[in-house]
Amino acid sequence: MITPTGVTAGLHGLTLSRDRASAPRDGARAPVDPRSPEGKARRAAEDLVSVSLVEPTLKLLRESNAAAPPFGPGEGEKAFGPLLDQAIAERVVRASGFGIVDRLASDLLKHGQAHTAPGTDLHA
Repeated sequence: MITPTGVTAGLHGLTLSRDRASAPRDGARAPVDPRSPEGKARRAAEDLVSVSLVEPTLKLLRESNAAAPPFGPGEGEKAFGPLLDQAIAERVVRASGFGIVDRLASDLLKHGQAHTAPGTDLHA
């Protein structure tokens, strides 16, 4: 609820001023055109981190569930668990500020520019 004083009332009576709610977090990224080289490098870096780091971690966590039969994983969870892991991993990587994604994206851009002759477009 927004009050006339410009303060937003949150959960359990906590308040957050309107200015802080709309201000970007420290380290927030500016939007990048997904068709630009920067956007393509960022997407490739996000996919790599998702598939090689976050997804295997989620798989290990899911497989370590040793709960008794009514609470253990059923056939549906066993069948569709990997799809859920993939979706969660993609969302986690895109929603959080993984520093490794930024580093991989910048390295991809550097190496891609170093190996591309001027005037050629590999993505055309």
